[in-house]
Parts: sequence; C-alpha cells; structure tokens
Amino acid sequence: MTTDFTLHPDGSLTIALPVPHRDVSPNASRPQSKWAAIVKSKKIKSHRHAALNMALLATRTHKQTATVWAGYSLAFFFKTAAFRDDDNADGSCKAYRDGIAQALGMDDKKLRKIKLSTHAKDADFPRVEITLHPIGTTDVGAGLVP
Repeated sequence: MTTDFTLHPDGSLTIALPVPHRDVSPNASRPQSKWAAIVKSKKIKSHRHAALNMALLATRTHKQTATVWAGYSLAFFFKTAAFRDDDNADGSCKAYRDGIAQALGMDDKKLRKIKLSTHAKDADFPRVEITLHPIGTTDVGAGLVP
C-alpha cells in the first residue's frame, strides 16, 4: 500500500491513498452470509485506519493540527482508462473520509466535499488524492455545517 502526503503553499494538504477496493463501494454486492458481511466490514475498517494513520502523520509532520478545514476534494488516478463512475468512486472513499475526520478530531458530517472529483489514468501509481482545503483558500465557501 503506497501512501504519501504533500503540503501546498496555500496551506492545503493532499493525502494520497490507494484507490479503494471495489468491495467497499456502496454498490458492491456481497453474498448474503454473515461471514461475507464480516469480510466487507474488515475491508472498510482497514481503509479507515489507513486514512486515519496517514492523516495523523501528515498533520503532525506539517504542524497542521490546529488548522480549521473548509472541506476536501478528490482526485482519482486509476490503473486503466476504465474509470469507475463518479458516485461509486466517491462513495467508496467514505471509509477514508471517516478516518481523516477522526484524525482531525471532527465529525465527518462537517467535512464537506467542496470541489468536483477528477479522474485520470496513472498505470504506475494508481491512487486517490484527498486534498484538505483550509478556510480562506477556496472560492467555494466554508463548507462547514453548523
């Protein structure tokens, strides 16, 4: 699992994580057994912990622990040109969003998507880049829910 993070000059923070497994997509079907539900739950938990750990490392490394975040955006880089549809790709990142919100010490319902997702091909390093935008760096607005 390759991960990375970058602090940009405007204060935004990009966290790169592996493209979520298809099984964590909201539309992923699973056999109707208790064991299959447990397997899917473990995959979701694994994705959440990967995002939690990377977000903690990124915010502590760049001393961004007190930053107030306006929201996030997603950029997908798939191995092939056969992209997933927008809704499923975004929905499969829910576990990542939950982990990042936990690392930031905020309720995930207050961490809003403020830009449209982008999709591209990168056969060498497929990933999803989650960019956190601090308040004041985006023209979209605060994005925070009171």
